[in-house]
Amino acid sequence: MSGIVGRAVPHESAQEHVTGRALYTDDLGVRWTNLLHAYPVQAPHAHARVTRLEIAGALEVAGVVRVLTAADVLGENDTGPSRHDEPLFPSEVMFHGMWVAWVLADSEEAARLGAARVVAEYEPLPAVVTLEEAIAARSFHTEPAGVHRGDAEGALRTATHTLEGEFFVGGQEHFYLETQAALALVDESGQLLVHSSTQHPTETQEVVARVCALEKSRVTVQCLRMGGGFGGKE
Repeated sequence: MSGIVGRAVPHESAQEHVTGRALYTDDLGVRWTNLLHAYPVQAPHAHARVTRLEIAGALEVAGVVRVLTAADVLGENDTGPSRHDEPLFPSEVMFHGMWVAWVLADSEEAARLGAARVVAEYEPLPAVVTLEEAIAARSFHTEPAGVHRGDAEGALRTATHTLEGEFFVGGQEHFYLETQAALALVDESGQLLVHSSTQHPTETQEVVARVCALEKSRVTVQCLRMGGGFGGKE
């Protein structure tokens, strides 16, 4: 290891990155014929119940092959890795833009046009959109956890000086350049191969197998490379 400190070490993929030769998941689709593109039907509400989905209009769009809904899930309609609270096709929308169906077509443009033709009706529900509203409603992802040692309240009561106030910290999403992408292939034996820009291929394998009602041994997940992740692609 001598001579490493203070010396520039080239990135293993630097040449591919700066010359544009590096391939990412979204670049792989041109390798296959009969590839279908998926586009989501997104809800316009922050919180709502899905009351009706009419897909006939989408199927009239040239290039549209199929519209996937909850009825097409062979296994468990859930993509949550641990808490199991993220349905692939929700009956209750939990945020603006949440997908309620996916349109498959022979081009991304056809899939997008098909998604616009899906008729979705909703029953709007009360939405919690600020931290203050969430705290007041005790709408937490989990119950608040704490570590206690000694008598904090007693120490504050007897302290010579105390400071009191509120502060707010704005959150920031992971700002990776490559967006989320995945490509799925099925071979003649029913083995499923998923190319995904994921930092957690094992977790992706488990979720895909659960949704598709497959043994995990029949699902292979590969990540060619990622254009950034920082924990946002777990």
